[in-house]
Amino acid sequence: MINSAIDKFTLIKDSIPLVQAIEYYGLHPIKRGRYHWIKCPFHNDKNPSLAIYEESFYCFGCGAHGDVIDFVARYFNLEPLEAVYRLAEDFNVPLPEEKRLTKKEKKKIQQRIKQKQEEDKLYNDFLKAVDETYDYLCELNHLYTKIKQVINDPKDLELPEFAEACHNQDLINYWLDLLLEGNIQDKLFVVEEVKQWKLSKKL
Repeated sequence: MINSAIDKFTLIKDSIPLVQAIEYYGLHPIKRGRYHWIKCPFHNDKNPSLAIYEESFYCFGCGAHGDVIDFVARYFNLEPLEAVYRLAEDFNVPLPEEKRLTKKEKKKIQQRIKQKQEEDKLYNDFLKAVDETYDYLCELNHLYTKIKQVINDPKDLELPEFAEACHNQDLINYWLDLLLEGNIQDKLFVVEEVKQWKLSKKL
C-alpha cells in the first residue's frame, strides 16, 4: 500500500509540469529570467514573490514551498493524497492500481474546493474594500491639507471648512494608521466606519 502511494506521487510529479498546473487552476505566471513568478495565493502578496522552478516553488514572502502536489494541496485545502487524485482527474493521468474515488469522497473534495473558492472571494473582496477605503481617505486627507494651507487670514480660522478639516483630518489619520498597521479586525472596523461616515455625509 505504501509503495502504491509512492508510485502515485512520483507519477503525478513526473507527468504534470508545475507551471502548467498553476496555469490550469487560474493563476497567471510571468516569465522573468529563467523562472516564472506569480503573486503568492497563500498570503496578501502585493507583488509577485512566488518563484516557480522546474519542479518546485518557493515564496520569498511567506516561505511557502514544495512541488506540484504540495501546491494543489495547499491551494485547495486538500490532503496530499487527495491532491494527487485531483491532479490525476484534471490532467487525465491514469494511476497505478488506482482506487476509484467514491461519490462521497469526490463530493468531499468538491466541497473543500468550493469552500476554498468562497473563502478566496471573501478575502479578495475584503482586500479590495481596504484598498478603496485607503485611497478614499488619502484623497480626503490631501484635500483637507490643502484647505488648511490656504488659510492666511486669522478670520478664516472661523470658516466651517477649516474647522471641518482640522477635526476630520485627525480622525482620517487615525483610520489610515489602522489600515496600514492594524490587524484584520481593525481594518474591517475602518472599512465599516468609513462606509457609515460617507453615508452620513450624504444625508
